[in-house]
Amino acid sequence: MEAQEKIAALSKNQLADAYNVSLRTFTSWIDPFKDDIGEYRGKTFTPKQVSIIFDLLGRP
Repeated sequence: MEAQEKIAALSKNQLADAYNVSLRTFTSWIDPFKDDIGEYRGKTFTPKQVSIIFDLLGRP
C-alpha cells in the first residue's frame, strides 16, 4: 500500500518556484481553472486547492 504524501498549503510564489517558472507564467497556467481551483484567499492556496492544481498541471 502506498503512503500518501501530505500536501501543504502553498503560496503562488512557492508553486511557481516548484514548477520553475515565473509568477506571471504560473498565474497564466492556472487562470483557465479558477472555477475548479477556487478563490485564492489570503497568502496561500489550501492543501485541497494545491491538490487540485497538482491534478490539473501534474506534480512539479
